[in-house]
Amino acid sequence: MKHWIRALIVVGLFAGATARADRRQVYSVTGVDCVECSSPIKAQLKKLKGVKKVEFDKHKVELSVAMDDHVSDDAILAAIARSGPDFKGVVGPGRGAYIPFAKYPEGADVVVLTATGAAVGPLEKLRAPGKYTVFDLYADWCGPCRVVDNQLREIVEHRRDVAVRKLNIVDFTSALAREQGSKLNALPYLVVFSPSGKRTDITGSETKKLAAALGAR
Repeated sequence: MKHWIRALIVVGLFAGATARADRRQVYSVTGVDCVECSSPIKAQLKKLKGVKKVEFDKHKVELSVAMDDHVSDDAILAAIARSGPDFKGVVGPGRGAYIPFAKYPEGADVVVLTATGAAVGPLEKLRAPGKYTVFDLYADWCGPCRVVDNQLREIVEHRRDVAVRKLNIVDFTSALAREQGSKLNALPYLVVFSPSGKRTDITGSETKKLAAALGAR
């Protein structure tokens, strides 16, 4: 009889331990436009009692949350929604996405050379003949890159002598990033060629430098 009592006690203890066990869940996120958007989401989630660790995958746009077993998915999703006006979470992986970049004006000379971080070869060989050519090296997760993209859209809307070539580096370890060398150490990063072939490299959102490289009028 004593053996049965001991067995029941052990089972009860094990069951209690299981009920208090941590769980890890992945949540896909939409409505964000940069990796920095993960900061307010993390701050909201860490306010929830029982949330222990939050990680953000900037490429998959997913959150991995370690928490006590009693923390509900609804509580996590509500916290994500409170973090930003358009932020939304979905339980499970594979559905995360950044807000798409805005479209360029119809008829603008804009070409996406790579969206996957693939190498493209020497940029000077990809210039648009007779035009200023702006090679915009960016990443979907880069917030300041969207500011530069807005500037370029405004420029090509009024200037037909400017061509834009978009190159998504994806990450600084991609083939494209390695191909560009040590100059590419931060985003946004622009390489501007004048019609005569003069090259100007611009790191960051430098409106005046871009205007000067495009022969500001």
